[in-house]
Amino acid sequence: MYDCVKVLFPVVSDKEFFCNKQITFVSNYFDIIKSIIGDIKTSHFWMIASFLDTSNFDLNFIPEQFEKKQLHCWYNNENKEGNILLIPKQQFTEQMNSIEKLRDFKNINYHYTNDIKNMELKKIYFDLQDPVECYNQKSKNFYSYMINKELVKLELPKYFPSFWEEEKLYTFGKTSDIMLIPNKKSIKQFYDYDKKVSLPYEYEIKQMDVIFISYDEPSAADRFEKLKNKVPRAKWIKNVEGQTEAYHAAAIASDTPYFFAVFPKLEVLDPFDFEFQPDRLKNPCHYIFNALNPINGLEYGHGAIILYNKKLTLETKNPGLDFTLSAPHTHVPILSSINHFNETPWLCWRTSFREVLKLKEINDKKPTVESRYRLSKWLNDGKGKNAEWCLNGASDADQYYEKNKQDQDKLKLSYNFLWLKEFYERKYVRN
Repeated sequence: MYDCVKVLFPVVSDKEFFCNKQITFVSNYFDIIKSIIGDIKTSHFWMIASFLDTSNFDLNFIPEQFEKKQLHCWYNNENKEGNILLIPKQQFTEQMNSIEKLRDFKNINYHYTNDIKNMELKKIYFDLQDPVECYNQKSKNFYSYMINKELVKLELPKYFPSFWEEEKLYTFGKTSDIMLIPNKKSIKQFYDYDKKVSLPYEYEIKQMDVIFISYDEPSAADRFEKLKNKVPRAKWIKNVEGQTEAYHAAAIASDTPYFFAVFPKLEVLDPFDFEFQPDRLKNPCHYIFNALNPINGLEYGHGAIILYNKKLTLETKNPGLDFTLSAPHTHVPILSSINHFNETPWLCWRTSFREVLKLKEINDKKPTVESRYRLSKWLNDGKGKNAEWCLNGASDADQYYEKNKQDQDKLKLSYNFLWLKEFYERKYVRN
């Protein structure tokens, strides 16, 4: 009988089978084999994971003459890098210093079998609003499946992790709604895992809601009709007093964990199809697309379509000067729309005033070449319909900020449309 090495894994109970040596799993099988090869007394030796049920497996297997120089591997799922190995001592010793990974061994014979059983991996069903929170709160085995709760009826991949090299995060399908994850006590995002493997798998991907948010914009009805023709699932939230309240109303109206917010000033461009999906491996955040400014030509996230995380939206109750930037967010360099904020003098002034105030604060606290360039464009460049009102709003915001930059409460008045209306009318309408 060949020597048999049992590799001990941190699982609830080890399976009983004959072995004359035990070793704790640390990083990968290749390093384990190299560390114990000198202690092997037989021409071949078995290496078997402790979690395997081998009660139906023939450990008396002896390779044919033409197979004796092969490394034999038995597996029972879609991953051929299995957990029962029969290793020829001489051939492995000759090759181990010239190969980098176990799979590089010159001659591997893979055997599919139903005579072994892997341990059943824990299944954790997550809410897409915050998969990381779900992962950190659940008790986990050394590997666990993370599955979008929308796929609770889906048959999972017949896949088991490989231990032939260091642990990896496995993702399945285009959107990674199924993940096979090694255990860590706590993570900030799934990108914390250094090694990742993406595997194909088919499942239905649920599209996110589209919410149209309007207040007093004259083109709202026309723009919503066009949006509805493009995206029949679109919903309309209108006339909610207060911007925070409007965003919260949109989040409550959404039946999906994220929702696209579309505003009446936007002309949605044809290539933008509202099929974008949040990155499951990233920390929960809002996704800001680009919009084109028709007055100064800037193309960035101002006024653009935004994919809001519903949970973060509802948790933002006391935002800074910008609601979206008050929670984790990321920029997506996809042009979504043209921001026609210049339809009327009032709308043009209001939009310019608010954006320049935000840019002034950014340039005070954390200036960049890009933020300085944008501020300069708003303050100095403008052509086309109501361009003068864009420049007026920018100039007024510049002066107001310099006067009140030490008073956050006064700066946050710009978040109130009624206060803005009073400021505008007092300066430009009543005089």
